[in-house]
Amino acid sequence: MLKLYYYSKSDLRYKAVGRVKLTMALISIVLSTSFATMLSGYLGVDFLGLKSLRSDRLERENAVLRAQLASLDDKLSNFQKVLEELAQSDDQLRMSVNLPKLSAGIRQVAVGGVETNRDYGVSESANKLIANAVASLEKLERTAKLQELSYQSILDKYKQNQKLFAHLPAIDPLEGRGVITDGFGMRMHPILHIRLMHEGIDLECETGTPVYATGDGEVSYVGRRGGYGLVVEIDHGFGYSTLYGHLEKSLVAEGQKVKRGQKIALSGESGLVTGPHLHYEVVKDGIHVDPTGYFFDGREYYSINYGELAKE
Repeated sequence: MLKLYYYSKSDLRYKAVGRVKLTMALISIVLSTSFATMLSGYLGVDFLGLKSLRSDRLERENAVLRAQLASLDDKLSNFQKVLEELAQSDDQLRMSVNLPKLSAGIRQVAVGGVETNRDYGVSESANKLIANAVASLEKLERTAKLQELSYQSILDKYKQNQKLFAHLPAIDPLEGRGVITDGFGMRMHPILHIRLMHEGIDLECETGTPVYATGDGEVSYVGRRGGYGLVVEIDHGFGYSTLYGHLEKSLVAEGQKVKRGQKIALSGESGLVTGPHLHYEVVKDGIHVDPTGYFFDGREYYSINYGELAKE
């Protein structure tokens, strides 16, 4: 049977250890081993060779982490390519609604440096991967936000353009594209026989021919005006207005909303004229302009159903 001895300083000799003392010695050894294990786990102290085991475990975990971060980096790169493709489509959409492209400087939404993770349990290569991933995420977030704002601008401009296009004086005021007997510009007045500015065009037609609004708007004036005779004026907004002169009868009232293609009057020969015709003017920002510049497709190749157009 195994016996343990200890040296007694009082008796100056070795004595055998009793059962109780032997039990306490074993407990002390167990506790010492457990404490060493705990210290090695929490403090990294190499008790009983545990430090190397922990190092191996961390290396395996870092390897998995690096693989996951590399996969994330690939996905972020793919997202960046998608955003670049969206930027190209964005340029085309902006041009289609008459918006300028976003400059390269605006699109260059680079972010500042990102502080590297200082967890010393993570390898330096893993730290770099984490920093790159965070930087890429921040840049993608800002790029996506910029793209969202650009799309909203495009949508707003598109809606504004739709309204503008509906209000532009873009069709003939007479169905069937009446012959222009006198154009826009300086001319010899047929009655006064002096050179005067002709601020519109004269369209050939019979008395009582229907006259149509050339764009959406609001009737701003109905009444007689000197040599123009009976006139109807329409405010189309966006700086545009039109005038229809030498009328026989008005079919609208001041303040009335009208649609493009809506019948607004009957032509006649009121005012200073030599015969029945329609005098038609377009004014942009207070300046008279040539109405033929606003006729859709040059008046030559299109046919309009005025009744259906006014219902839209």
